[in-house]
Amino acid sequence: MESYFLVVFVVFTLVFWLFLKHLYTNRYRKFIESFLNSSNSINILYSKDNITFINRIGLDFFCFNSVAEFNKRYANLSQLFLSDTDCVAKHTYGRKWLEKLKSSNGKPFKVKLFSKRDKMSYYFNINISKIKETNQYLLSFNDITKLESEKLSITKQAEYDALTKVYNRVKFNEVLNDVIYRANRYDYRFSIILLDIDHFKTINDTYGHSVGDSVLIELSRLIKMDLESSDTFARWGGEEFVIITKTTENRKGTLLALKLQRLVSEYNKFTKVGRVTCSFGVTEFKIGDTQSLLFERVDKALYEAKHNGRNQVVEK
Repeated sequence: MESYFLVVFVVFTLVFWLFLKHLYTNRYRKFIESFLNSSNSINILYSKDNITFINRIGLDFFCFNSVAEFNKRYANLSQLFLSDTDCVAKHTYGRKWLEKLKSSNGKPFKVKLFSKRDKMSYYFNINISKIKETNQYLLSFNDITKLESEKLSITKQAEYDALTKVYNRVKFNEVLNDVIYRANRYDYRFSIILLDIDHFKTINDTYGHSVGDSVLIELSRLIKMDLESSDTFARWGGEEFVIITKTTENRKGTLLALKLQRLVSEYNKFTKVGRVTCSFGVTEFKIGDTQSLLFERVDKALYEAKHNGRNQVVEK
């Protein structure tokens, strides 16, 4: 009889304990979800690589009504990660992206996400932490779009010419140093094209500096439209521009310069001025060249083009 009551007591205690645990777990889960819903960040709970909860801001951002609807559409959250500079993209770590984030020792990862709500892309830092006494992980997406925009603005100010919006001299020198390194190490062939607007001082004296500025802007746009994405185009200073172009058997620096020389001379729609011409100097990289040697040659080529009557291309 005593053993019977002992069994009943043990069973009752076990059931009661399970009930309390279930009650505590539910209350704790509701508390966590309520807390996450009150946050201004996108908060997602992960358990065994499955999404178990997305707060209201997150569902609104992704335009879903429930976690179930989200899971039905996407097998993995990383499918939403867009490719961009310094961002974790959907293929960066594959299906092991969460493990990589968990092993980052608190270091935030940057991702780019597209919001179907307003059809815009946003940048986020992801912070990941383990929920105490559970097997769940909390992923907090903190919006850093404004910060990224400010960083981009600062970068553009540092790297781009304020008037023409092409690279400035500082950025060009940085790119050129990298190209020279690759050329010396990997047999990368390239040419430098230095061009100068003919009689630019006359344009400024005759029409004013505002018209001169317009000519610089229009010329940079005209040339940039005819370059390839692999070319580097910069304002060297004043009315001078410089181009780095990859040299191949079918694409010589001189041929590109001749094409640009004709393009500029045949264009007759510059503001108030109508037509302008440019002189071009070209030189191809030779093994052992430094930046100084390259510009010594290309300067001589440009000087010769000017001295010989302008509106022409000279290669050294």
